[in-house]
Amino acid sequence: MIFEIALNGLMLGGLYTLMGAGFSLQWGISGIINLAYGGMTVLGAFVAFSLFRLVSVQPLVSCIPAAIIMFSLGWAIYKFFLRPTIRRGTFFVTLIMTFAIELVLENFMLYVWASDYRIITSPYSGISVQILHAEVPLIKLIMFAISIACVYLVHLFMSKTKPGKAIQASALNPQGARVVGIDVEKMYAINFGIGAAIGAVAGALMSNITSFSVVLTGSLVGKVFVIAVLGGLGNIWGAALGGITLGLVESYGTITIGSEYNEAIGLVVMVLVLVLRPRGLIGRKYWDV
Repeated sequence: MIFEIALNGLMLGGLYTLMGAGFSLQWGISGIINLAYGGMTVLGAFVAFSLFRLVSVQPLVSCIPAAIIMFSLGWAIYKFFLRPTIRRGTFFVTLIMTFAIELVLENFMLYVWASDYRIITSPYSGISVQILHAEVPLIKLIMFAISIACVYLVHLFMSKTKPGKAIQASALNPQGARVVGIDVEKMYAINFGIGAAIGAVAGALMSNITSFSVVLTGSLVGKVFVIAVLGGLGNIWGAALGGITLGLVESYGTITIGSEYNEAIGLVVMVLVLVLRPRGLIGRKYWDV
């Protein structure tokens, strides 16, 4: 029983890892607490749902077009809305701007898809895999594998490619990056777009294992806050640790005190981490891949 709970928590933690990685990337490098992140994630789920229903694109394949669409949207949001706000305003003005973008995304989704709960029923939704004495849905295993693979690809991009290193340089020392010819604002826009794309992939994967609706946007922002605080903004594996920790805590909490208290449990854990270790479990002062 305990092993099965832990395994389900680990599978859920994989999705939370991916979701938290995009949010932490935007916050840790661009310095933006993106209150629209929940809307971006749910929009990715709706894109996957629509592609599956309208043109029969397999749910897991639809992660790719969802990521492309949200990368473009995230890049445009930063360039045309957040960048002017950062230049002329303050941190609180940026928060208000991302909140306003969240409201726009929510109303757009309400107009197109209404507030009904949706879920994608894939051909392999009813298949389970035996792991020791526990049965795990195949779709959860696939989702976990894709989530971890995406996080690792982001790690490789940030640590091994020229644009990734330029993004890190822009975060660590913007003035020095400009001196050596790096377009810092362009790097911030690309980074914000990557974070939005990661959120869209997480939303597309989420649509395969649970029902979703526009009303979930606020709840998802709360979860990624918890993940970011748990792991810290220091490195990408902090998001992984935070996501898996939250998944395990919620899994055990569902069995012991009920699923209706999942969000409260996560917030309690977040408060404890803030009191005992404000920088998170493995957080640092900069984004370290």
